[in-house]
Amino acid sequence: MSTLATVPTTAAPEAPFASFRALLETQRADCVGQRDLALAETATSLPDPVAMSRAASLLRTIEEIDAALARIDAGSYGTCVHCGNAIPTERLEFRPFAAACVTCQQMR
Repeated sequence: MSTLATVPTTAAPEAPFASFRALLETQRADCVGQRDLALAETATSLPDPVAMSRAASLLRTIEEIDAALARIDAGSYGTCVHCGNAIPTERLEFRPFAAACVTCQQMR
């Protein structure tokens, strides 16, 4: 996956996670493009286990991003899906599709 873009610090009051939505949508498009390239590599030659593994990893990331976008739409983005506590902004800036706080993630 490409380098993460920085999250703009200004967001409209009516859309507190608009900057995260934009970042997630950009990351999703990037992952889809990379996944398509990995799949194209396997279509033109013998199955490449590295390319297949990369495509599977990218698919999981796309699914995590889609889930984060759904949480934004549902109004639960930024809240840990396990304990219900707020996910620190620093964690969301580092991993915008994080569904869990660090404590819950470490326990899993």
